[in-house]
Amino acid sequence: MAEKRKTKRALQAEETKNRIVQATMHLMEKKGFNNITIGEINELSGISVGTFYHYFTNKEDVFFELYRKADEFFEQIVEKHLYSEIIPAQEMVVRFFSWYARFNNQNGLDYVRQLYNPNNKFFISKGRYMVKLLTRIIEEGVQAGEFADDPSPFEISRHLIILARGIVFDWCLHEGEFDLEEFMTSYLRKVVPIFLAK
Repeated sequence: MAEKRKTKRALQAEETKNRIVQATMHLMEKKGFNNITIGEINELSGISVGTFYHYFTNKEDVFFELYRKADEFFEQIVEKHLYSEIIPAQEMVVRFFSWYARFNNQNGLDYVRQLYNPNNKFFISKGRYMVKLLTRIIEEGVQAGEFADDPSPFEISRHLIILARGIVFDWCLHEGEFDLEEFMTSYLRKVVPIFLAK
């Protein structure tokens, strides 16, 4: 069945929401998340207070929107690509992180730099689709005898996600001087075999 086209109203709503998110990111870069106000976000995005509260309950909700978009990207784009051909679970995990690097790269260094700070607890929020997808891939690898079952698929996912975050953080520290996707793929190809069944 063909996807429904968005109405003009839905497109305008999406555009307004994106303006709020972009304004928030711009202000975060200059002042840090804790130092910006909803009034400043509204002024920069050219919206009223009522419009802001129509889309978000507070500025933390704006930040959460960034993570919702990442999970949506993995659910709607990445999962389809990963399962579009029959490949070993090990290769799927490596490709998962290639997509993770690509997503960060597409968002740009300034954007990513704002997310990668110790005050950002959204990285560890429960129920993230990205984590569920990665864990499922590893579970399928365990069932196929490809991955070891100790540590658990969730623990393997956690270890690999921490590693990937470290690579992205290093990319930020180095001002994006290296190819993030290429480095991520190369690094994961070396590390994933640690978790394979012997």
